[in-house]
Amino acid sequence: MDLITLLATVTLLCLAVGFGVLFVRLTARDRLNLPPEEWEGLFSLSRYKAMERLLDESDGQFLRSHQNVTPQENKKFRAKRVKLFRGYMHQLSEDFNRICKALKLLMVESRMDRPDLAGLLLKQQFTFSLAMMAVEVKLILYGFGWAGVDLKALMEPLTTVRAQLQALAAIADPALEMSKA
Repeated sequence: MDLITLLATVTLLCLAVGFGVLFVRLTARDRLNLPPEEWEGLFSLSRYKAMERLLDESDGQFLRSHQNVTPQENKKFRAKRVKLFRGYMHQLSEDFNRICKALKLLMVESRMDRPDLAGLLLKQQFTFSLAMMAVEVKLILYGFGWAGVDLKALMEPLTTVRAQLQALAAIADPALEMSKA
């Protein structure tokens, strides 16, 4: 009986330690490790300029204009473009989440309560999610030969949240505003 109790205790301790390590690792992902003076570099629109041209029809038309290009090659071309575009979308989503985390961190550390900013952040997160889903549907259609994707709806929530982050960071630390001027 003592051996069973000892074995059960050791097993429970191992499980507790495992869950503790897992909890620490999961919560560490949600932390933003950048100091406020580096938040300006969180997101750059120029990083996503290639997305605008990636699904442009001019490249597909050029490819179709050659006589020796088969429909299978055209389909592979579109599939590769969609895969690249999804890679950019993944980076864009990570950037959006990073900016939202920085904004939430500033709101928590702020001396003033900002329910308007919290509402705006929630609205922009919802808008961004809807835009990502719409782009996914358009990517599926693009794979079947339909037209490309408009990025304006996807970039708008991101730039709005980034602008709010910059404004709140300037309020939280006026030295940041002075360094930008």
